[in-house]
Amino acid sequence: MDKAGDAVVPPPTTPPPTGRAFGVTWRLILLGVVIAAIAMTLAQSLRVYFAQSSEIAQLRADIDAERATIAHLEDQLQRWDDPEFVKAEARERLGWVMPGDVGYRVIGHDGEPIGGDSAVLGEEDTMTGPWYERLWGSVAAADQPVDEDEGDAGSGEPAPSPPPPSGTPTDEDE
Repeated sequence: MDKAGDAVVPPPTTPPPTGRAFGVTWRLILLGVVIAAIAMTLAQSLRVYFAQSSEIAQLRADIDAERATIAHLEDQLQRWDDPEFVKAEARERLGWVMPGDVGYRVIGHDGEPIGGDSAVLGEEDTMTGPWYERLWGSVAAADQPVDEDEGDAGSGEPAPSPPPPSGTPTDEDE
């Protein structure tokens, strides 16, 4: 055996890249794009679905509220079929009395009758705001008494001055 034959061993070589690993990456990218497209399509559809379902729930709540209002109004309408209710409303709203009864009216400072629909009761409705502001406003109003001459001040004429006490000289006496 020759020494030259033993020395000729080719160096080990790595196999050339086949491109297989690169092909798997393209497949994964393509699969990811397809999944993203499907997700975007479903996301839009799900968004529309949830928006419509919340709108349907809101409309059903509105329908229930309207049905309750209708039931309340029908109940009020049925009350008018009762003659006793009609009599009571005529007494309260119109001030009517039955034959043989005596009717009374309470007259306020302004000369107008005070009743269930009077302006005195309506003043409470003009106060707006939270309850604590209305409470404080009523406390402040109660602290300032109303002068009886203030009712005449709105007529535009000055209030007459009171007569001088007797025994004091006036301009006419001089």
